[in-house]
Amino acid sequence: MSETPINKPAMQSLTLQSAAAIAIAFAAERLGAALPEGAAQELAAAFIDLVVALGLIGVAVGRARARTPIS
Repeated sequence: MSETPINKPAMQSLTLQSAAAIAIAFAAERLGAALPEGAAQELAAAFIDLVVALGLIGVAVGRARARTPIS
């Protein structure tokens, strides 16, 4: 069964990953760094994973500090 765009998580979006990879490649070029083939895509995937993990940590900390239960 293939996933429709509605059922696909945003972090698996090729548009999001492509935009992040383009931004990383552009920044590296502006800084004068040469990235190996596929490095921008790998860095983009790692960055998206980092943002998601930090978001989940933030939610967990926020819920731990909350004084009322989740309703």
